[in-house]
Amino acid sequence: MYPITTPLFALLGVLPFYFSQLWFLEFIAFLPLFVNPSFKNFLLFGVSFSALLFFPFLKGFYITTGGWILAVLSFAVFIFVFVLVQFGLTYLLTRMGVFLPLAYTAVELLRLFIPFGGFPYGYLGKVLVNAPLLGLSLHHLTVFGGTLFILTVGWLLYKLLEHWESQRNKYLLALGVVFSIPLLLAFLYKSELKIPHYGLRLALVQPFLEQEDKLRNGVFVRLYTTYLVWLTPRDANLVLLPETSVSSEGGIYKFARAFGDKNLLFGALWLFYDFSKMDLFAQNLAVLSVKGKVKDIYAKRFLVPFGEYTPKGFEFLERFIPYLGGPDYLPGRGEEIFTFGGVRFYPLICNEVYFPFWGKKDFDIGVVLSNDAWFGQPFAQRHLWEVKLRAIETGKVFIFVNNNGFSGVVYPDGTYVGLPFAEIQLLEI
Repeated sequence: MYPITTPLFALLGVLPFYFSQLWFLEFIAFLPLFVNPSFKNFLLFGVSFSALLFFPFLKGFYITTGGWILAVLSFAVFIFVFVLVQFGLTYLLTRMGVFLPLAYTAVELLRLFIPFGGFPYGYLGKVLVNAPLLGLSLHHLTVFGGTLFILTVGWLLYKLLEHWESQRNKYLLALGVVFSIPLLLAFLYKSELKIPHYGLRLALVQPFLEQEDKLRNGVFVRLYTTYLVWLTPRDANLVLLPETSVSSEGGIYKFARAFGDKNLLFGALWLFYDFSKMDLFAQNLAVLSVKGKVKDIYAKRFLVPFGEYTPKGFEFLERFIPYLGGPDYLPGRGEEIFTFGGVRFYPLICNEVYFPFWGKKDFDIGVVLSNDAWFGQPFAQRHLWEVKLRAIETGKVFIFVNNNGFSGVVYPDGTYVGLPFAEIQLLEI
């Protein structure tokens, strides 16, 4: 029966990534791998789980390839690599005698570094941010501890069902003990939690521009973005715009000067010719301007392979996918802290929030500038949950500014305050 039941359980494991109320399904989703830990079953579960989990990426592949045939082929290769890494390596570790929950979690940790400089997406522990009270335990457990917790509960449920007649009390007690640990950690964090107030009025702009327009209709994008900034309330202390809101054609300095009466924190795309490399490059920037003058600039450090640069050895793909023939992005050299109104802002661009930054204490507010129009709103909501995760883990306030929805403020207890589908919203923090 496993050719039928395994994909069904994989579906249960994916649903919490689309519907926050179904977070508890993750505890039972991986039961088929405990019941039948064969390579064939790992592969079947992995393909089903991964294809459903990353389905929103198909839109991004279509935009970059320009046709559905290449998009589907690229998506299939992407899923193959993910399954090979996450489920293939997990299977090998279990064959070596490693406890399956520990093996799976170890591979998630490994994905911080491979392939292509890290692929920290689709971590199971992330779904716990939507669990009442339990999610606060991630402050101490981190997302990896959350994954280990979820899979350990799944294993205990499997053992409970397997030995219901003879050892159910033993496994019921074990479940109680395992659940008590994150609950205790959640209570500890909740008891010490303090919600800060900075006295800032923020105007968040999310233009809802289609990615096709951002790539091919730059004049419209600039005019519409400028119009929305002009509409922001005058009493806002800081106006925030999403990733790549300003293109190099318009110029970040010209854009800042055009709004000399406002303070802006915005995403910008900067194209330049590097004479040392004799080639054209780009950088994805976060820019702080105060009363028309650019004060701070941060360049994105963690780049997306095949989206922002083509890894070495894969240049031949440019013959089939014209998008890859564009200028490669150059990564920034380090972190930056923007100071405004006595508040220290830690800028992050898009996928950078997926990388944990434990021990980072020298900032007050994290700011995530993103553009999820590549993937659509289901992914935008999932991105917001990632911001919630970082807010709980670090105990800091985070601002999420996204092009196509779910912008707002996330507090250290995971509370989201915002208007997901408003083009302009005014918030006080």
